[in-house]
Amino acid sequence: MKALKDCELLAPAGDKNSFYAAIAHGANAVYLGVSDFSARASAENFSLEELGYYIKYARFFGVKVHVALNTLVKQNELERFLDVAAEVCAAGADALIVQDIFLAPLLRERCPGCELHLSTQAGVNNAEGALIAKRYGFSRVIPARETPIDELTAIAEVCETEAFVQGALCTAFSGQCYMSSFAGGCSGNRGRCKQPCRREYVLAGEKRYALSTSDLCVGERVKELCTAGVTAFKIEGRMRRPEYVAAAVDYYREILDTGVSSPEKKSALMRAYN
Repeated sequence: MKALKDCELLAPAGDKNSFYAAIAHGANAVYLGVSDFSARASAENFSLEELGYYIKYARFFGVKVHVALNTLVKQNELERFLDVAAEVCAAGADALIVQDIFLAPLLRERCPGCELHLSTQAGVNNAEGALIAKRYGFSRVIPARETPIDELTAIAEVCETEAFVQGALCTAFSGQCYMSSFAGGCSGNRGRCKQPCRREYVLAGEKRYALSTSDLCVGERVKELCTAGVTAFKIEGRMRRPEYVAAAVDYYREILDTGVSSPEKKSALMRAYN
């Protein structure tokens, strides 16, 4: 079992300022998207032309860069997807985050030097799913956010496991929600979720946020995840402000380094969120 301070703290970088904030406040790795095939299509993201610069910048500080190519890919997009993946790997990315497990053989052929991480969008929530992912060449699984800790423990026995510790929760099952598609023709699995679950609805004559869940905040319970064998702690938020990214990384960096959080760090996180 890893020591808490040796677990990876993975931060979101939806734009350049968030990228710099994550590194400055102690992230071990950042995850970001490029202009195509990102599940956060509305984020600023990064162009393929500039990606190499940011990867080199991160590497100077010993920080890894994971690139999310985690939308579902249509048949007529496959060659473009593989070309983008190859460019991302050539730029020096440490890992690709992918939703479709069956793309792995093609990616291993085109991107032999890049780790493959199976996105939470794949909906893996048990050891059997992780075992299949490993057989296809994924070195790490990002389980569905609703996965209980006993299942995380079982998954961690199969392969590296990356668990969300902070940020928005999906009211449905990860990767399986079609509400945005039906409500407005914008698919979450294509990076265009309009989050209709976050809106107010009238239920039994009362207008309220009937579907919107509170944000996840694991806090000091990351120790339990570490004991369970989780490799990396992930902060959700590629659509969040740089101030939020800075405060969240700061908060969890302190917990990983010392085992506890100060009231000041938690208060700063709450202020940034609100």
